[in-house]
Amino acid sequence: MTESAQQAFIHTNVHVFYTIAQESYTLMNESLAIYRRPKPGGEPGFIISPDPDQMSFKHSFITIVFCGMFLESALHILIVQREGVDVYKEYDYKSYEEKLSLLGCDDQAVIDQCNHLRKVRREIVHEKAYINTDSFRVAQNEADAAIKAINGVVSYFNLKMKS
Repeated sequence: MTESAQQAFIHTNVHVFYTIAQESYTLMNESLAIYRRPKPGGEPGFIISPDPDQMSFKHSFITIVFCGMFLESALHILIVQREGVDVYKEYDYKSYEEKLSLLGCDDQAVIDQCNHLRKVRREIVHEKAYINTDSFRVAQNEADAAIKAINGVVSYFNLKMKS
């Protein structure tokens, strides 16, 4: 196989990670809608009923985690393609922000969104049994932010994603 053919053939799950994140996000919103109805008499706001199976909550976690998996995979592929394997090895354990910087990303909104996703994903995956009194996170809002982060990366780098 020639070098260009070798580069063209990459076995990756990046599209699967993206699809899982997008599908879970849709399921999160559908689950949320099932237990939400408008207040009577045209009052602003909603009445939210308990979701006994916590489906919206669960799908928000799936969305966040798979957004992180997608981002890690996509940045890996971009760095290897543009800078080579040796440079990627130097950046393997660096933050999303450092990887984006290496790739020339100058969109501060994308960088900030990825920074936020990194922190939230870490809190979920590496949960510690303590109460964080500094902040209160709403899983569905964090899933919204995670989707916005990966869609920002997809748009910035003009990635062609199957979903």
